[in-house]
Amino acid sequence: MRLAVVASLLCACSSYDPVDEITHRELPNTGAAIRAILAEAGNAQIYAIGEYHATNKLETRAPLAHFTDDIVGRLAPWADDLVVEAWFDSSCSGDGVQAQIQAVTNRPSAAADLAQLAATTHARMPMHGLPMTCIEHASVLDPKGRVDFFRLLVMVTDKLRERTEVLVKQGHSVIVYGGALHNDLYPRYALDELSYALPLAKQTSVLEIDLVVPEVVEPLKMLWQEPWYPLLSRASPDRVLLWERGPNSYVLILPANNEAVAQRVRVKW
Repeated sequence: MRLAVVASLLCACSSYDPVDEITHRELPNTGAAIRAILAEAGNAQIYAIGEYHATNKLETRAPLAHFTDDIVGRLAPWADDLVVEAWFDSSCSGDGVQAQIQAVTNRPSAAADLAQLAATTHARMPMHGLPMTCIEHASVLDPKGRVDFFRLLVMVTDKLRERTEVLVKQGHSVIVYGGALHNDLYPRYALDELSYALPLAKQTSVLEIDLVVPEVVEPLKMLWQEPWYPLLSRASPDRVLLWERGPNSYVLILPANNEAVAQRVRVKW
């Protein structure tokens, strides 16, 4: 009898699936997910799109490529401008800031994807980068010439907010594309100053959509405790998964290249 009870308990434990506790939706593709979000949340003046940055070379489409191919065109009918987290003036590159950022983050270059985005949107809306003077560029260096990454994040946040705020005050609707830290409507404690979306939401309507490429986020340990992370165990080329963080805030898990990510996530429990 005791053996039967133990076997029953072991069987119950092995069948546990944390996804069963997460309210989410599964949709056939990214377009269907964006339509579902817009139908539920309605139009906004600011569409705050955030990506989780890749930290190594990808064998799949980057988040920005997903945005260009599958998302920006579906938001464009309701927007006048596109703001991207990038500065295109390379005249200050001699201070070594970009080289240090690349060395620390190991982030693949987004130049080609940004060029494709510009080509895709040029007939629909102007695309704005972040204005950056050489003095501002150098201000993120500490006295030893090293990049202060928190100061850099604060400056990027301020630039995104300022650029978007100018357009909003002109009556424009704006799509903003940048890191998933900066578009948070519900930032974690002490990270609120790194969100441009939070202060702008006090002035106008903001819709937050985080784009999750499974191959990018699966190895990032800092994300393993996110409420949506177990959903990666369902990542597949045949579906997208949609999780609502709160009013006007959504996480969109994009199609995976194959079933490998789902398999790796399942073994974590």
